[in-house]
Amino acid sequence: MVILSTNSREDVYKFPPPITFGDSLLDNFQRLVEGIPFFQNLWNSIFVSGFQTLLVLFISSFAAYGFCKYTNAPGRKILFGIMVGSIMIPPMAGLIPWFMIMKSFGWIDTHWPLIIPPAANAFGVFWMYQYIRGAIPTDTYEAAKIDGASDLRTYWSIVVPLIRPGLAALGILTFLNSWQNFQTPLLVLTDESKLTLPIALTNLRSLYSTDIPAVMLGTSLSILPILIAFIFMAKHFIAGLTNGSVK
Repeated sequence: MVILSTNSREDVYKFPPPITFGDSLLDNFQRLVEGIPFFQNLWNSIFVSGFQTLLVLFISSFAAYGFCKYTNAPGRKILFGIMVGSIMIPPMAGLIPWFMIMKSFGWIDTHWPLIIPPAANAFGVFWMYQYIRGAIPTDTYEAAKIDGASDLRTYWSIVVPLIRPGLAALGILTFLNSWQNFQTPLLVLTDESKLTLPIALTNLRSLYSTDIPAVMLGTSLSILPILIAFIFMAKHFIAGLTNGSVK
């Protein structure tokens, strides 16, 4: 992908394909920024993915904390069962009702449909529930209560510091899924300046040809935020995935 982004449009169609870097990087970059508002689309993807990830981390961990702490709360088993069961519903099954609801809210051609509905992430709640249940003993909540800590104080000062690896793993998975999401942005976004990067790159395709080098260059640049996030969070990400496998 990186090699093709440095070669000319003529070279990428040669057989065998080029396996060395070319000298057309600047020309490809110029066509990329002329074809689409690349940096605006890049910012849109960063904003949507980052905002959604923060909401998912907070809501998922806070809901999971409630399920773990209040094990005898009325209706807990029913709510937990509904939450787990919703994971098995295919997203396509609710696509039309979802679109109608977004339209009734006046959110078409805005970023809110890509941020607010995914924040209620059943997989995220289940993930954090399993992590909190295994990482924090029940006696910890009782000790915090005896010391006079409120529910919010217990969550923020005790639970969150102990579940950082789980949050890191969930954060990277959520950010990645949001970053590469193609279907829902395609349905709700029409303004070119509001498109996320995966949708915007398709605009480099015409009726008769596709600017392969420009698309490859845009795709190569689009993975940089994911690589940066993973590099900084890799230690916590691996710890979150392997937690519980070794006592």
